[in-house]
Amino acid sequence: MMQNETNVLSLAQLAHGQCAKVVDVDGGRALAQRMVMLGIRRGVALCVVHGPGARGAVVQVGGARIALGRGVTDKIRVAPLPAGERHGLAA
Repeated sequence: MMQNETNVLSLAQLAHGQCAKVVDVDGGRALAQRMVMLGIRRGVALCVVHGPGARGAVVQVGGARIALGRGVTDKIRVAPLPAGERHGLAA
């Protein structure tokens, strides 16, 4: 991992409206490929627009909003971004 381990959280641990940069996907090859097809890959910024909750979260990646289940949000590792580094993403 490229980020300091203390900065890395699972996507499920982010607060509503918080933005982060994807560090890694801990799932297997199939999950990693599915996330890449959705635009969620290492280095990409995303924001939580709904949730997270027991059923998952909705994230904004670029111009798309994507619903992810709790099992998936637990496997996506992210590094939170400061409020000034949202890269044009709306919270």
